[in-house]
Amino acid sequence: MLITSVNNEKIKNLSKLHLKKYRDEEKKFLIEGDHLVTEAIKNNSLLELYILDGEDISFDFDNITYVTKDILNKLSEQDSSTNIIGVCKYIEPKKISNKLILLDGIQDPGNLGTIIRSAAAFGFDVILGDNTVDIYNSKTIRSTEGMIFSVNFIKTNLVNFISENPSFNYYIADMHKGSSIKEIDNKENIAIIMGNEGNGVSKDVRNLNLSYLHINQSKNCESLNVGVAASIIMYELGDVNE
Repeated sequence: MLITSVNNEKIKNLSKLHLKKYRDEEKKFLIEGDHLVTEAIKNNSLLELYILDGEDISFDFDNITYVTKDILNKLSEQDSSTNIIGVCKYIEPKKISNKLILLDGIQDPGNLGTIIRSAAAFGFDVILGDNTVDIYNSKTIRSTEGMIFSVNFIKTNLVNFISENPSFNYYIADMHKGSSIKEIDNKENIAIIMGNEGNGVSKDVRNLNLSYLHINQSKNCESLNVGVAASIIMYELGDVNE
C-alpha cells in the first residue's frame, strides 16, 4: 500500500499521537528508526510500519505501508527525520518483581530514559508516579534505546502504591540522609524512591515516614544527576543478568 498525501485521514490521525491525550485515548505510540522497530517486533508490540517509498528495508512484519518523505516528516518528531516509523500498542504491565525503582516527579525525558535502561540492566521494575514525564514521550522512547520494551513498568499514584504494597522495604534516595547503599544487607523486596530533579521527593511521599539511603561521594561534588544516581543505586542493589 502507498500513501502520498499528508492530508490522508490515517496520517492525520497518526500525527495526533504526538500528544499524550491522544496516545492515552488510542493506547498507541510512535517509534522511529530501525533499532526501535526491531525491538518492538521482538516484543510483539508493533502494530503498523510506515517506510519511505523506494527504500529497501526488510523486516519480518506484514502490515507495511509505503509513504512519501513529506509524510514521514509530518509523523517524525526528530530534527532529521527517519525513513521508518512504527505504530506500537501500549505495553501491558506484568506482575511486579521484588526490586522496584519509584519515580516521583522526574521531568526530564533523558533522565527517565537512562533510568529505564539501567532498570533493564540491573533487574528493577519501574513505578512511574503521577507527575513523572510520560514514558511514551518521543524523547523518552529514543533515550531508552529500545529498553522500553524490556522493562516492566506501572503508572500510578505513589502514595497509594506504597500503602497497597507494604511488604517492600522502601528507601527515599537522598544526598546525605539515612543509610549508605553499602550498608543495605537485605536486597530483597527493596523499593527505591527517586525525586524530582529540582525539588526532590514530594511532601506527600516524605510524610509516609519511610527510610532514607544515600550514595557515599566526595564532598567536592554538590549533587549527582538523578539518572546517574538511580543507576548507581540499582547497580549496587540489583541483579545483574548476564
